[in-house]
Amino acid sequence: MELIIFCVVIIAIFLYVMIRGAWDEKQQKMRYRNYLRESYGKFSEITYTSEELDRIARFYQHKYTENVVDDITWNDLNMDDIFAMMNYAQSSAGEEYLYAMLRQPRLSDEDGSLSRMETHINYMMSHEDDRLDTMMLLNELGKTGKYSIFDYMDYLENLGRKSNIKHYIANLLLLACVGIIYAEASVGVMLLIAVACINIVMYMKEKNAVAPYVTTFAYVMRMLGCADQIIHKSYSSEMDDYLRSLQEKRGKFKAFVKDSDMVLKIGNAGGSIGDIILDYIKMVTHIDLIKFNRMLRILQDNKQESMDIVEAIGYLDAVISIGYFRAALPHYCVPELVEGFDEPLTISEGFHPTIAHPVSNSFSQKKGMLVTGSNASGKSTFLKMTAINAVLAQTIHTCAAKSYHGNYYRIYSSMALRDNLASGESYYIVEIKALKRIVDAAAESSQSPLLCFVDEVLRGTNTVERIAASVQILRKLSEHGIYCFAATHDIELTHLLEDVYDNCHFEEEVRDGDVLFSYRLLDGRAHTRNAIRLLEIIGFSDEIIKKADNMAKNFLETGEWNDGFK
Repeated sequence: MELIIFCVVIIAIFLYVMIRGAWDEKQQKMRYRNYLRESYGKFSEITYTSEELDRIARFYQHKYTENVVDDITWNDLNMDDIFAMMNYAQSSAGEEYLYAMLRQPRLSDEDGSLSRMETHINYMMSHEDDRLDTMMLLNELGKTGKYSIFDYMDYLENLGRKSNIKHYIANLLLLACVGIIYAEASVGVMLLIAVACINIVMYMKEKNAVAPYVTTFAYVMRMLGCADQIIHKSYSSEMDDYLRSLQEKRGKFKAFVKDSDMVLKIGNAGGSIGDIILDYIKMVTHIDLIKFNRMLRILQDNKQESMDIVEAIGYLDAVISIGYFRAALPHYCVPELVEGFDEPLTISEGFHPTIAHPVSNSFSQKKGMLVTGSNASGKSTFLKMTAINAVLAQTIHTCAAKSYHGNYYRIYSSMALRDNLASGESYYIVEIKALKRIVDAAAESSQSPLLCFVDEVLRGTNTVERIAASVQILRKLSEHGIYCFAATHDIELTHLLEDVYDNCHFEEEVRDGDVLFSYRLLDGRAHTRNAIRLLEIIGFSDEIIKKADNMAKNFLETGEWNDGFK
């Protein structure tokens, strides 16, 4: 009786643990689903280390080499921050695809991919349950950890083509030994033991070599499982084209799945008697290594197809992130993009998406713009707002504006530069190299105009040479097919280049000992001179203020500098 009670208690505890575990898992999933629901309309607050961003960038580095947002422009615009605030991707494939998408502005929509993406974004934005269901599936797919999925796929190439011939020979020798046992038992048994020992040694050596690559197989299996669940979801007809494409890609890996159960256990020692016996059978027969090599061959023969599945799943994950980004913006628009060279760039109430309380600005430009104004008045932010919206328009088909209209542009900037200590290059050398790449891009033959942004042209050199060189560079960047937006403190440029650039400015007001900025773009060149007045507000001495004011007034009247008292 006591034994029965004991068994019942043990069974009850076992059932409780199982039920409680299943319940806790269900509750955890429900909490995460609620988190995803409540996060809609909010920017992501996840931050990334440089190592994580390097891993996320691997797909971009793996696939794209042309028509990209280069490193200088990407860093000038702080696009890592833009990526982080929109990234709700649940899988490594999704966040790597989203990052790569932001790095490659499209130069046309002749394949209709932007239009299709717009349909998919709108669907996921308007169908909450389908969006959340999909995100939960993608969350189960998860992240790859330290390495990119593309790193794992590349690692498989390092294994080369592995043949099963030696494993088949090993098994034939085992069969031969069994046959010898029937003819000469003692000899057969000794040979069988010898061959089994040799097979085990071969197995351990081979297993240690392939075990690290099983991680890749495991992620591919999760990816195929995720694809299967997405394919069998009941989406509306708006998603049919996507599902057909994913199903077609998935069909090439049926044999891969068939061999997976045993292979995924390579390197994992079983605890039960049955697992231990199976482990010895594998050591002697190499059956799991044979299946591993079959799966390896399938992946190597279908590497592009496997990448296509990664991209297809990553695309869906990225599409959902774009929807979250749109919902979090104060307002957004779908851009109107036109191929060719002659459309004006028009933005209505455009704003910088990373600024907490942004001031919107509107403009329409058929040629370049020179922007003047004092420090902190809004010049650099305006340039970045325009550049970021151009990148977002041609990548995620979304702009932080009420409306956006323009051509498909090649986009470059030279803004947030600094000395390159590693190479020993001064700021001026770094700057002229950055400008040279823009001039070179402008000289290239292309079906798309160049849109470029320059903040404080040649600030790294003296005034006379800066103005002379700036005039020639900016005039070169005013030719047909080039839209250059440049911010400068040099009012001389606004006169020397007024025939090829529109002049706009930002201004501030000094009132009651304080400086007030409107951050509104105004027509014409800047006329206010508040730099010396700001020295006074900060608390510099009257002597410094008076001398500086006299020098400035004298220069404006005579065109010559003196020490402030002559």
